[in-house]
Amino acid sequence: MRRVVIIGSGRTGRGMLGQMFYAEGDCDVVFADIDRKLVEALRSQGHFTVEQKDLLTGSSTVTRVEGFRAVDVSRDRSAYIDALVDAEMIATAVFPESFDAVARDLVDMVRARIERKMSAPVAILLGGNYVGLKAHYDKSITSQLSEAERAYFSDFVTLITTKANRKVVFPDSFCEDPLALTGDDKPTLQVDDAFRFAPDWKMPSFFEPVESCELSMIEKIWNENLLHCSLGFMGAYAGCETINQIASDRRAWHLAKYAWFEGRRALELEYGMPMPSEMEVSTTFEKFTGPHLADRISRITRQPIRKLQVNDRFLGPAFLCMKHGIVPYFILHAAAYGFCYTDKDEPQSVQIAEAIRNHGIDSAIEKICNLDLNDKQAHFVKDMLAAAIREIMAGDSKLPLEAC
Repeated sequence: MRRVVIIGSGRTGRGMLGQMFYAEGDCDVVFADIDRKLVEALRSQGHFTVEQKDLLTGSSTVTRVEGFRAVDVSRDRSAYIDALVDAEMIATAVFPESFDAVARDLVDMVRARIERKMSAPVAILLGGNYVGLKAHYDKSITSQLSEAERAYFSDFVTLITTKANRKVVFPDSFCEDPLALTGDDKPTLQVDDAFRFAPDWKMPSFFEPVESCELSMIEKIWNENLLHCSLGFMGAYAGCETINQIASDRRAWHLAKYAWFEGRRALELEYGMPMPSEMEVSTTFEKFTGPHLADRISRITRQPIRKLQVNDRFLGPAFLCMKHGIVPYFILHAAAYGFCYTDKDEPQSVQIAEAIRNHGIDSAIEKICNLDLNDKQAHFVKDMLAAAIREIMAGDSKLPLEAC
């Protein structure tokens, strides 16, 4: 059996990576997480189910994942590092704030492999909504290694950028399995074609090798996630519970769509990515407004500060637009909705509201978005965001909200 360790056992870790590796039939899967209750639940129950749903037709298939192990990153530290050392592949599915902690775990793995004189290669499949994912991990890991350790890392460890883009949520109706997840039916995982195993190495059947997954990641975050989060912020402002409710509102859909187009035009000019066709737009609209995956607004808008910062969903494509002479009007207007609602159950949303109340809109934007106002483009972004926020708060830009 091929040892696979999945670091991060949440929606993507279980609902995409775990299901895919389990379905291969030849993988010994180990889930690792910092959430003690989740680890204990996985151990106690010993299985979970993943539903894959066609968002256009509603048809679905269900996989029962079982036979795995689960380790607590802190409490089972020795077993966790041993699992990493013995792994053929390690996949990460964590938020950016956990990247450096995972990097430290991988440093411990490298040192343990050196101590045990292991020469088998290992591939680390990096996942996370972050532009520059591989560069971040490479710097974080190698900066902690000695020269000899870096040489070993270079020879036997490969960092592979991946694009995990299955939309995975908790079931929206009662399910007997408390660990169950449901998502769309994306059957493949894009991976950088940079593996360093022997020529006869068997690549998992669901891998889709591409020359540069980093470009796919840029497209995902600065375009796909831009559209998704634009609808999410507007939905939160409007009081909607699910994304299909806000996407059904004509004005909200068009604002999000035009933000999507602005970002895509910049990607076309910078990287040669073509604009979406009318069929793509129509299919995307049908998926977002359909009843088959009622993705909750609270999930889409979690950690709003991270999503409003430079290089993420809104400001990443906004600055790229300005580089190519495009005014990111719709992108920044969609981002402004992230400042105009308060979710009491989301600490970062409360933090945004407090920053506006205590320091004013302009200062809040500078702080929340981490803008360098010595840069003219950053100053322009701040001014446009502030104008949009004031317009929304004054009631001059209210959504019709017929669907919510």
